[in-house]
Amino acid sequence: MRTTTPLLPVLFAAAVTARLAQRAAPDTVTHAFETVGLPVPLLVDDAVFAPPAGAGAEVPAGLLLWAAGLQRAGAARVRVEPVHPSLPLRVPRMDRAGRRATARASARTHALCVVEDAAGTALAVVALGSEGDAVAVPCAPAVYAPVDDVFPAEASRRLRESVMRALAAVEAQPLEGVRDLPWRDWQADLSGDHDDTRHTALAALTGDHDTARSLHTALHVHGSLSALQVPAQTGGDAVGPALAAVHGAAARVLTTLTRQ
Repeated sequence: MRTTTPLLPVLFAAAVTARLAQRAAPDTVTHAFETVGLPVPLLVDDAVFAPPAGAGAEVPAGLLLWAAGLQRAGAARVRVEPVHPSLPLRVPRMDRAGRRATARASARTHALCVVEDAAGTALAVVALGSEGDAVAVPCAPAVYAPVDDVFPAEASRRLRESVMRALAAVEAQPLEGVRDLPWRDWQADLSGDHDDTRHTALAALTGDHDTARSLHTALHVHGSLSALQVPAQTGGDAVGPALAAVHGAAARVLTTLTRQ
């Protein structure tokens, strides 16, 4: 499974949450990004926690310094919100300037990051560029309270089961561009209990390989199926719903597991 720029928002969210929870030392955070060949994010614009006209004019700021500022502001975690036309949009409402500032990054990584306080209230939306450049914009103070919220273990189980059902549907009705996706690799990764060097960087931040493995697999599923404009309408009545279920389950894993 390749490591690409789309991993950046997941690693960013895990890193900031780990620092806010004092679960990872600064050196561990830096090493996590270096291990996978990604730049340590730099906050190049922050209109929320360090507005240019305010007292916190220290932007641009490194990730570790910025995380310390978040803690002082009452932030507790950062979650990843997958972005795709076929998925429910759970990114808090932003004004026009905010949507414009985050549009290009979300199109590239298919995800945005949301800073939350301990009550689950959104404080800001963060978009990351391919060079690790990060922009924090204001958003509506929406509380994370989806009607179908699940525990992390349940989210991972649902993804595993949906991958198995989709694999059966794709094998029964092979579809160009879909049959070649690594369905069996995804199934094996979600069903296995082995530690994998691909997950080392995330595991150092999340605290365990199970979470890191689920996040990696969900990220790859989300990135692969995001190439389809409408998964639910791909391959007819048998394959389409299965693809939509997998995509939705992967999105839920990314959001649920980065909130830990």
